[in-house]
Amino acid sequence: MADVHGVIEKLVRRPFFWLPDQPLPLVFVVERDGDAFEAARRLAAPFEDCLPHATVAAGRYGTLHDLVDALAGEQGQLGRPVGGSFLPPPRFSLVQFVLWARRQRDLPPEPDRGGPPPPRWPDPQSRGSLEEFKERLKLWRGGRHGGHQGRRTAADFFGRAATTWLPVGTLAAVLLSTRVSGDHAPWWLDSAPDLVGVLPWALGLLVFAAGTVVQGLLSVRGSFFNGWFRRQPYLTRKPYERLAQYALRVASASDEDAERLLVHAMCQDLRQAYQKWIIPWPSWGRGLYGLLVLDATLPGCANERFLRLLEETTEETGLLPPMLVLAAVPEPKAAEARAVTGGRLTELPALADAWRARVRRRVPPLRLLAATSGPAPDDDYRPRLLPSRMRALGYWCVIALLVVGPVTLAWRIYQDQKARCGGLSWAELVGDECVGVVNADGPAPDNLFGRNIGAVVKKIDDNNAAARNVGAYVNVVLFGEYSIRSPRPDGEPAEPGENAPEDDSRVAGALAELKAVEQYQSAVRNVPRLQVLIANAGVDFRQGRRAARLVSRLAAEDPHTLGVIGFPRSVRGVEEAISVLHQAKIPMLSTTATADDLGYVPDTADVAGASDTAPRRPSPYYFRMAPTNWREAELVARFVRRTLLPGKASPTAVIVQDRSPGDSYTNNLARDYKEAAGDQGIKISKRDEVYYTVDGGGIAEATSVACGRDPDVILYAGRATEFLGFVDAVEKCSDGQVKVIAGDDVIKVVTDHGKEIGDYRRVQVYYAALASRELWRDPARDHGTQPTGYIQSLFGRDSTDSEDNLILSYDAVELFYDSANRAYQGRRLPSRGDLLYRLALVSGRLARNGSSGVIDFGGREAHDPVDKTIAIMRVKAGGGVSVAVRCGRLSLRESAPPGGVCDHLADVYGEDAGSRR
Repeated sequence: MADVHGVIEKLVRRPFFWLPDQPLPLVFVVERDGDAFEAARRLAAPFEDCLPHATVAAGRYGTLHDLVDALAGEQGQLGRPVGGSFLPPPRFSLVQFVLWARRQRDLPPEPDRGGPPPPRWPDPQSRGSLEEFKERLKLWRGGRHGGHQGRRTAADFFGRAATTWLPVGTLAAVLLSTRVSGDHAPWWLDSAPDLVGVLPWALGLLVFAAGTVVQGLLSVRGSFFNGWFRRQPYLTRKPYERLAQYALRVASASDEDAERLLVHAMCQDLRQAYQKWIIPWPSWGRGLYGLLVLDATLPGCANERFLRLLEETTEETGLLPPMLVLAAVPEPKAAEARAVTGGRLTELPALADAWRARVRRRVPPLRLLAATSGPAPDDDYRPRLLPSRMRALGYWCVIALLVVGPVTLAWRIYQDQKARCGGLSWAELVGDECVGVVNADGPAPDNLFGRNIGAVVKKIDDNNAAARNVGAYVNVVLFGEYSIRSPRPDGEPAEPGENAPEDDSRVAGALAELKAVEQYQSAVRNVPRLQVLIANAGVDFRQGRRAARLVSRLAAEDPHTLGVIGFPRSVRGVEEAISVLHQAKIPMLSTTATADDLGYVPDTADVAGASDTAPRRPSPYYFRMAPTNWREAELVARFVRRTLLPGKASPTAVIVQDRSPGDSYTNNLARDYKEAAGDQGIKISKRDEVYYTVDGGGIAEATSVACGRDPDVILYAGRATEFLGFVDAVEKCSDGQVKVIAGDDVIKVVTDHGKEIGDYRRVQVYYAALASRELWRDPARDHGTQPTGYIQSLFGRDSTDSEDNLILSYDAVELFYDSANRAYQGRRLPSRGDLLYRLALVSGRLARNGSSGVIDFGGREAHDPVDKTIAIMRVKAGGGVSVAVRCGRLSLRESAPPGGVCDHLADVYGEDAGSRR
C-alpha cells in the first residue's frame, strides 16, 4: 500500500514557491466490505504529526457549531502546533469571531435594574443590545490577548510586522538620505545642516516603528482580516457597519446562514494561512497542506452536514480550501449527483448569469471516489519531510535576511556616510580629516573645519547657492589644507569645529585664499556665474593624491567643473595631486607654490608606477602664478652682493635649511640659494649648510652653529613656524649685527610679529615677498598706473592676512573666471579644453594686469610666469616693512629699469628650463 500513501503525500505537498497552489479533492472513501473510516484514518496516519491535521469520528459532535469549534476554535485541532514544521500553526481569527458571536445567543444581556427582564435573544435593533455587544467584544478581545498563549500570538504578529517594516524603514531612510544630501535638500533643512545625516534615519526609524505597531495591532485585533466579511456572500457585513453591530447580527441569524458562514470562514482562514502574501508571512514556508479525516457514514450527523456545506460553499464561492479531506461516506451518498444550474424558461437570463459566474469560479469536480475492500492500508509509511522543512528553513532565512540585512545595510551606510564625512559624494574620512570636495553636494556640513575657516566656507556656499539659482555657472575647485587644528594643552588635536590656529602660516594662507576667492566670487554678476568648490587635502597636503582623485572623479561627471586653483605650498602631497590632475587633463593654477620643479610630471603613461629617475616634463595643464624659487634665490644673491655688501671682497653666507622629508620648497630653495650665491661670488662651503627638521626640532642648535660660522649674512631656507624662534636665537648668539634674509614663507610671521622682530638690535631681517600691497606704495618706482581695485580695497583696511596668498589667489580666480567667461558661448558651457586654450594665450601681447603684477606665461612649454614681480622687504624698527628692492613689472604700462639688480633676472633655473632639472 506504499503507493497509496505516496499519492496522499503528493496531494498534500505544496508545489514550488513560484508555482500556484493546485486544487485539492474531497477524497470519498466508500464503505463496501470493510471499515471505510478506518481505511481513511490509516491512510492519513503517517502524516498526522507533520502537518495541520484533525480526525473526527461520526457522532462525536452534535452540532456543526461544535464540530467547527473542535476543528478551528481556540483549542481546535487544526490550530495545534506541528512539531518539526518550524512554523506557527494556522490561526482561525475569522472562524473564532463567528463562533464567539454565535455563543452570545445563549448568553442573554444583563437585566437593567428595575427594568423588565431582557429577551433571551439579542435584538439587532436594540441600542441596549448593541452597547452590550460592544462591551462583550471588547472583553473578548482583551481576554484573547492575555495569558501566555495570547502573548505568544501577539509577539508572533508583531514579529511578522517587524520583518516587513524594518526593510521599508531602512529603504525610506536610504532614499531620504540620498535626497537631503544632494543638491535639492528640502528648504526646512537649509538652516540645519547638522540634521542632514540624522533626520533621514530618524524618519526611517519612525516608519519602521509606526508600521510595525499599526500592522501588529490590526493583526492581533483581527482588523487586518475582518474586511473579508464585506466581500463574502453569507451574512455579508454592510458598508460602514461596526464590528459589534455585525457580530450582533451574526448572533441573531438563522442556523442555516450561520453554518454556511462558519464553514466558509474556516476555508478563508486556511487560505490566509497558505496565501502567498507580498509581505513576509509564514505561508511562504508552509510545504504541506492541511489534512482532515471525517467519518460521515452516519446520516444527518454534524460531519455529514459539514462535508455537504464544504462542497456547496466551495462551488458557490470558488474558494478552494488548501486542505485535503479524507471522508468515509456511504456508497449512496458518494454516488449522488451534484445539483446543476436550473430553473424555469422565463428565468433563463438569470440562470445564464449564474452559470457564467459559476464558470468564472473554475471550481473542478471536487469529489474523488475510492472504494475500500479487504484490509485497511498499512500505516507504517515514512513521508519525505526534508523538502517541506527546507522550505520552512528557507522562509526563516528570508526573515533573517530581512532583519539582519537592513540592520547590516544601515550599519554599512552609516559607516559609508561616516567614511564620506556624513554622506558627501566626493569626500572621504581619513583619520579625523574630511578629505576631498566638501561642498559639491550642497553647503559643507558644519564642524568640518575650524569656526574661522568654516565662516568663510559658509559665505562661499551662500554664493554658490545664488550661482546655482541662475542656472548657468562654472565650477572652480580651490585646493588647499583646511583641517589644521590647534593642539590642546594635553597634546591632543582639537575637536572639529574649534578654531584653527591663525598664527600658523598654513592656516593663515588657507584663510587668505578662501577670503580672496570669496571676495571675487561675490562680485561676479555675469553669466555664467562662479561656483567655488572646496577641496581639502589634509594637514600638510598628506592626502593630496586622494583628494585629487576625488576631484578628478567629480570633474568626470560634472561638466561645470573646469579647473583647480590653489596648491599654496611646495610639498610632496601637492606634487602627487598635480600628477593625478594632469592625468585627468584638468587645468591648474597654483598660487604661492614656488619650487622650481613643481608642475613637472613623469614622462610616462602610468604616473603611479613611474620611478623617481624617470624623465620629467612640464605639465601643459599646470600654470604658476608666483615666481619660482630660482628667481627668488637669484634676487636674494644679487641683493646681498650688490646692495647689502657692495664693498665686501668675498662675502660669506650660511644657509639654515629645513630638511624635512617631502618638503620640496625648503630643499629646493636651499639648493637655489647655494647656486645663486656661488654665481655672485658669495662663499658658501659645505660646512656652511646647517640643517634641522620641523618634527625633530633643533632650530636653536642650528642657529648656534650658524652664528659660530660668523657669516656676513644668514640665508633662512625654512618654514614660518620656526622663524620667530630662529630670529630670537640669532639675536642671542651674535656679537654684532647679523643680516638675515628669509624666503617668502615667513610673511605671516612678519605680519603678526613685525614690531618684535624690528626691535631686535643685533638682527636685521629681510624676506622675499611674492606679492604685497606695499609694492604699490613704493615711491622709488613709478609703475605708471593706479593700483587695481582689489589692492585699493586692501589699502582701506587693516589686515593680518597672508598677503601673498591673498593677492595671488585673487589673481588666480580672476584669471580662471575671465578665461572661462571668454570661452562661454551662450547656452553652451566652456569645456576644460576651452579653458586650457584661453589660459595658454595669456602671454606677450595678451598678457594681463593683475594685483600681483603682470601675468604673462610667455608661451613656454612650462607655464612659469615671465618677469614676475618679486621683492625683498625690510622689517623696520618698531614694526612695518619697506621695499628694499623690487623686480618685475606691476603693470603692462610700466617699463623695466635698465641695469641694476633686476637686469636679466632669470625666471627659471638656468637658461634652458628643462636642461638642468
